[in-house]
Amino acid sequence: MKYKLHHFGIVSQDMDKSLAMYLDQLGQTLTSRWYNREQLNIAFLGKGSQATLEIVGKPHLDYEQVHIAKHGYSINHLSFLVEDADHAFSVLMRRGVRVAWEPFSMDDFLGMRQCAFYDEDGLLFEVFSYPRGKTMSTPDTKTPPGPTELSLDHVSILTHDLRRAQRFYMEKLDLKPLLEYTEDEGGFIFLTDSTFDPHTNNFMLEIIAPPHLEPREEVLLEKRGACFDHLCFSAEDVHAAWKTILEQGVQKTTDLKQEYGLWMGWLKDPDGIEIEIMSPIPAEILNNAFKGQVPNLAKTKWKQSSFV
Repeated sequence: MKYKLHHFGIVSQDMDKSLAMYLDQLGQTLTSRWYNREQLNIAFLGKGSQATLEIVGKPHLDYEQVHIAKHGYSINHLSFLVEDADHAFSVLMRRGVRVAWEPFSMDDFLGMRQCAFYDEDGLLFEVFSYPRGKTMSTPDTKTPPGPTELSLDHVSILTHDLRRAQRFYMEKLDLKPLLEYTEDEGGFIFLTDSTFDPHTNNFMLEIIAPPHLEPREEVLLEKRGACFDHLCFSAEDVHAAWKTILEQGVQKTTDLKQEYGLWMGWLKDPDGIEIEIMSPIPAEILNNAFKGQVPNLAKTKWKQSSFV
């Protein structure tokens, strides 16, 4: 059973404002749009990776309203594509994963078959398949993004226990570690699925945990507990991309600065979701890590070096 990181979702207070930022200001491409007035309002978008960002506008379903009441308008789930959702449901049940809902057919969505579970922090993830053979569009990865174009890079989970979360996603969903930067059993680690390719299917899941959190992360973990933290875009020429973003009227929350050998800056979307803009981790490093031993970069000079 292969679990492919297909998309992650956010619940939005105002779809028009969200689309204006992600499409017009951040240059993402709309890949799918599902709309039925006062019943359904969903958009999928992305660039540079086969993974997509799903934006869910009003009206929100009951479980989405529960999420909003607890976490506000924010990232609310991961979604994995499998060959057979019913078989995956049985496998995950045998692995002891807590069920959110059982498999059902989504006739309005190409007849997709979907179920959902919770990880050990209570964070939601979906599992779905295309039994009818029709599939949603995904970003074009045949043509690499331009140097200033933003590619969807990763989504992040903030948790109290890094290794517990890592074990869950590796043992239950067969994800593989790529890189880690850990000290005293805290820090961050990047995971990906078995279909990873550094050029076309390079989307990652980042897990972050104390100690040694950034001040922003400490506040968020104290306020919300374990949660989906932020999403990230990367650009080869991150300085030019950052300049373009600011010229588009996006408000920064930090300046662009160098950390861990990469350039990074932070923004917020209209719902207050944290967005990281960074220079990409070099494909050669990711590819070598995927094929071999996962390096702990805290034990190298990575933090003091520069890839850009």
